[in-house]
Amino acid sequence: MKECSDVLKNYLHSTTSYLKCDLYEITLQGGIVLRYADYDMDIKLTDGRLFKSTGPIFVRGQTKQTAKIEVDSMDVSVLADANDIIGSATWMEAAQTGAFDNADLVLYKCYMYSPGVVVDILEWFGGYVDVEGGGGIEMEWKIKSDMQKLNIDYPTRKYYPTCPYSLYGPGCELNIADYTTSGTITQVVNKQEIHTSLAFGDGYFDLGGVVFTSGNLIGSDMSVKKSYSAGGRIIFIVSLDSLPSVGDTFTIYPGCAKTPAVCATKFGNFSRNRSTPYIPLKETIT
Repeated sequence: MKECSDVLKNYLHSTTSYLKCDLYEITLQGGIVLRYADYDMDIKLTDGRLFKSTGPIFVRGQTKQTAKIEVDSMDVSVLADANDIIGSATWMEAAQTGAFDNADLVLYKCYMYSPGVVVDILEWFGGYVDVEGGGGIEMEWKIKSDMQKLNIDYPTRKYYPTCPYSLYGPGCELNIADYTTSGTITQVVNKQEIHTSLAFGDGYFDLGGVVFTSGNLIGSDMSVKKSYSAGGRIIFIVSLDSLPSVGDTFTIYPGCAKTPAVCATKFGNFSRNRSTPYIPLKETIT
């Protein structure tokens, strides 16, 4: 529900024409607050906040107001030239470094007795900034309602027989660099199988990945299906785009079956494993 002061209510009830303008208040993630008025003079509120009339130009789309719980968004085009500065960077430079990502933006409607003489303001829309694109002197923002943050699955934690974390990702917390090793191709069987100079136990690199660092496949990667100690044999999930050559180099890292045993024995990371192997499977009773 929008809160309107008694002063503003009485003013709107007692007049048929009035002056108003849009005010934009932007709070960056680092705490910097930027305030601008879509008007031809600065607007100073009774609480001391000053909204500048000079600076970037904001052109916004329409918003929808409803008594229901609905998620809305607002499109805003921001026109900023080289004279519009945040710290020592232009607005466009700041945008390129992510300064506006997830910034909070509040749009106020400001009502005035006369130009610059404020009756009061009404908070009209608020949300966080998603920078959708830009170039030259123009940026395109989509201001997404904070209610969109509620659009997630609940419960946030679900239970599976295997660990839900991505290997080397958040939650797992292993550093892929600690498990990556380099090797050389010693034999090419076909596009899906190679032999290498590596020594490892059977299955160690299963579900892992290979990145080629030389040869005609340099820079390409491929997932490992099976790995065998005899001959350093590596079998890929699918065929490579072309045949590599003997002597080509690569880096390789192991995969994880997401079971408690593999997590504990291969990675020593059992304390972070969230698999629940004994959880009952879903059943339907008819």
